[in-house]
Amino acid sequence: MPPVKTDPLTPGDRLECRVGQVWFWEGYFTRVGIDLISYYGAELIQVTDLDLLAIGLGPGLESHRTIGESKSGTGKSAPKPLDRIVWLRGLQELVGAERAELTVASSVTPRTRELGRHSRVSVESINDLQAREAALNLSKLTDLGAHGPNALLLRRTVKVVSKDDPTLGPAFKFLTSTVWFLDPFAALKQSLGLLETLCQRWTPGVKDDEQLAVRWLISETLSIWVLNLVTIVGFVRPMDPSAFTSFLRERLADGVVPAQRMRQLSRDFDKFISGLLAAAKASPEVRTEAMGAFEPSPPEWADSAAELAIRLGRQPALRDLPRQFDLVVHERLARGRDISEAAGAQLRLNDPAARSSVSLIAAFLRSFGSLKDDISELLIAGFGKPAQAPPEPAPQQEIEATALTLPGLDAADSVAED
Repeated sequence: MPPVKTDPLTPGDRLECRVGQVWFWEGYFTRVGIDLISYYGAELIQVTDLDLLAIGLGPGLESHRTIGESKSGTGKSAPKPLDRIVWLRGLQELVGAERAELTVASSVTPRTRELGRHSRVSVESINDLQAREAALNLSKLTDLGAHGPNALLLRRTVKVVSKDDPTLGPAFKFLTSTVWFLDPFAALKQSLGLLETLCQRWTPGVKDDEQLAVRWLISETLSIWVLNLVTIVGFVRPMDPSAFTSFLRERLADGVVPAQRMRQLSRDFDKFISGLLAAAKASPEVRTEAMGAFEPSPPEWADSAAELAIRLGRQPALRDLPRQFDLVVHERLARGRDISEAAGAQLRLNDPAARSSVSLIAAFLRSFGSLKDDISELLIAGFGKPAQAPPEPAPQQEIEATALTLPGLDAADSVAED
């Protein structure tokens, strides 16, 4: 008698995947299974994972967070909706979310929905979820990119493969926990450093378990980096370019201690060290060289990142770019397959502005994140063919005002940029 095959995913897992897919195609950058314990610690958090996290970008690229929980049980021991509403309300405050959504297998009474609204928690049944799936016509859009049952199984495989690796293990924990609780500036900086490390493990043409994990980790790092970059672009629009560049340099100089506080500490250290060197009768040259040793400084790529953000801020429909990029990088790199026509049409991947934005991002990442050329080409190609006709030339003063000087950017990287 052949062995009975067991489903590696529970009904709860599959319900989370369904909700995550709906959120993604409704317009949110979505992830399932955010590890809370790795960030907050087991002594503070009793639950292991945050079931769902969605980040939406408003018209001005302002970021809004929604968290979710899915409960597939219907028995007497299944959690009651009211209990989960109260729990989700508290979790909103902990993770900085504006609202929450609870999906349950049982029916939802009007009273429960009303109580949820008062706590900024939307409560829906599986029947409600099915109606949303039908409205989105998800029959051709299931299990794509970072979403769906097979995507979840891939992530779990990567977790197992990475567990004992001194580089890949911490990278997995960072990408499934820590990075989601950082401000966008710290996330941008730390993700770029991680990308550079992971690209050193990239071996094209090899298809073993390690490279499977490396491809997924690079994909996730790239996707999160682009999400935070676009969020930062939202700060560009109220500022002139020079003010934004100064602002970004300041924020990227922040570490565990904010840059402003670190500068005050640096001045105090300078006074202390200067006194020691004077007492030791050190030469004026030595005393001068010791000044500013603790002064915080932004990374070398800060000015180029500012130029990149300023240029991206002039692109239309930029709020869609993180989701477009997320689908392309996970389909083409992590899962190693072409993008379906239905998904490409739904996300408008043939939009010249999207391709232009990705070309600029890839040029930056090749210079400062050690992104390999074959990965860069893979991503750019996922956004369709280049525009056939060149754009109309801009006035000379506009060209001078918007010139981008990213290292590594050539004519092939810039397609219909403006």
